[in-house]
Formats: sequence, structure tokens, C-alpha cells
Amino acid sequence: MRSVFLYATISMAFATVTGCGSDSSGSSALNPASDVDLTFSTFDLTNTPQAPETLEHTLFNDYYSGIEPSGTDATPENRETAKDIRRHIDNFIGATPAEDGKSYTRVRNPLDLMNQVISVGEVDNFDDGRQYISDRIGQSTAGTYNTRSAGASIRFTDQAATNTQQALNDREWRYQTLDWRYVPKTGNESSLDEKVYRTIQYIARSVDTAQQDRQPELVSLLAGARFSAPNFSASGYNKPELATADFVSRNHGGIELRQEFIGEEQKDTLFIKNSKEPVIDYRRHGVILEEANPDCQRVELNYAMSKVQIYTSNDEPSRIQDPEANPDDYENSEDVPTVPNPDYCVNQSEDQAKVVWNTVPTAHRQ
Repeated sequence: MRSVFLYATISMAFATVTGCGSDSSGSSALNPASDVDLTFSTFDLTNTPQAPETLEHTLFNDYYSGIEPSGTDATPENRETAKDIRRHIDNFIGATPAEDGKSYTRVRNPLDLMNQVISVGEVDNFDDGRQYISDRIGQSTAGTYNTRSAGASIRFTDQAATNTQQALNDREWRYQTLDWRYVPKTGNESSLDEKVYRTIQYIARSVDTAQQDRQPELVSLLAGARFSAPNFSASGYNKPELATADFVSRNHGGIELRQEFIGEEQKDTLFIKNSKEPVIDYRRHGVILEEANPDCQRVELNYAMSKVQIYTSNDEPSRIQDPEANPDDYENSEDVPTVPNPDYCVNQSEDQAKVVWNTVPTAHRQ
């Protein structure tokens, strides 16, 4: 997300960038968030001769290509499953697959666009917010930039979609929350201290029933990221330590991508949730499930080991009563301690993977 590439790619036409002062939307010295209203030539993000590396820094770029089977594991069954996973992802991020199907040539979604806009450093209030957090880090004093609590609005408008009278949620994106907060060191020496946390929330606007069929698939997204405070920069791109992005669609359920950039794990995990139609055909791998479309599917890509592992569960709660606790010792059943359910797909151990294959190495993971 280097600014030289982003600025050329987005081709922003800043119709209005309001709220740089403190009187427009309730911002204050303790929360500098204020209104931002931008018009873009398009929401589409693509590589161009002027910005050839734009898509390398989008959310799913490494995962999308990284799940490709390799060597003796590049069987027709594994390749077809990787393809099915990518096509499912396309529904949420507005991706146009490349000719080989292993990468994409375009994405169109509110999260990738916001990430790139922030990194460009051309929006005064976003820059003010990051500088404010950077200053608080220098002072070792907690600080927050939050549009919701400041009563500030963020609206992005696609000029091309507006000119061609596209559906409301194709031409206008409104973000309910953009939040940065700095948590300084405390006496407890918590691993969550000395971090910067960022939240981005988008929800599609309501439309009349007659217009619903024209709206894009994405209904909402909620994304969070954690950054090292000592390495946090007020400009350019900040690489997170951990990140998560949760997408909900109109017709395909939801997906969540969890990313780990620190330590030895170096992995991305995709969760496929409540899709109406089966995403993965496990029968092609010789796996027979009681439910053809399980409600929890976990597709884990370990970059260090170059391996994909797929786990499933159905009708399993995320937590269960602690087997070592005696329910009779508690007045209410709700008070009985709980523990993670080992049969829930999120918690399953490595030996419970339904499908495993080796992948192509992913160099220079972003």
C-alpha cells in the first residue's frame, strides 16, 4: 500500500473533504474525527502502468494465490477445491479473476478501498487522526480517534457509477465507524499493551424491496487490526501484527479472514459461515459428511509450511460446559463455567483436518 502506487491507482477527485476543523462534527482535542466526504472516479482497484503493484497489497491477494496446490498435491481434485474457495471469496470482495483463475485483476469493496485511501495520506482528517495517535504514543498517553463517538460521517461516492445510475450501494459507501485507539503500557505488563487498534465498519444502506435485487452482494463488513505502537507511523502503510475481516453477503452467508503476521505461525485462516449452497465438494476428496454444507468451515493457509488444511463442523457450539465442573454446584445453569468446544471447527486440532495439501510458496507475504 505504498502511497505512490495508491494515489495513481485510485485517481481520486476530491469533491469535498470537509471537517478539518473542530466545529463540523463534534471533534475535539481528545478525538479529532470529523466529516469526510469524497468523490472517486471509480471504486475499482486495479493494477495500472503507473501503479503496477496495487493489487499486491489488497486483503486477499496472498491467500487467494497462496492456496494453490503444488507438486504431487496439484491433483485435479485439490485444484478444483482451491478454485471453489476463490469463487466464493469473489462474491464478497468484488474480485474479477485473472485468466488463470489463481489471482484477480480487479477488486471492488469498501475495506480494500478504505485501506488504500488511508495509506495514500491525501485526506486531511484521516492524516490528523493518525498523527494524533502517533503523538499520544510519543506521550505514552491513551488516545482515541472515533467517528461514531464524534458524530462524524464518512461518505465515498463513485462518480462513474453515479453517472450511469447504478444501484445505491454501488455508487455510495458510508462507513459507520473508523476508529484508531492507542493503549499504552500499564503496570500489568499485558501483551495487549503498547498497541494501536483500528476498526473499520461498513453497512450497506437500506433500500426499497423493489431495488434489492440490483444491490451488490456485500451487506456489511467489520474489520479490526492490531499494530505495534513503537512501529506505528503517521504516514504510509502500517503492517499489522494481527488482523481480521468479517464480511456478510445477501445470498452467500459470510466469510471471515483472520491473519497472523508475527511469530512462527505466519498464517491466514478463512472461515466460511452459513453459505446457502455448498462451497467445497468434500466427496471429491473421498470425505463423506453428514451435512453437505456444514455451517462452520475453516480453510487454514500456513505460509511457513506451505500447507492448506480444511476443517469442518456442523451444529457444534463454540463453547461447552466445563466437563470438570459440577452443574449441581451452581444455582443457575448459565453460571456453569464453559470451555472451548474441541469439536467446533475453529478449535479442532491438526489431526482432525478433512483435507490437506501442500501449496506453492508465497514469497514476500504482505
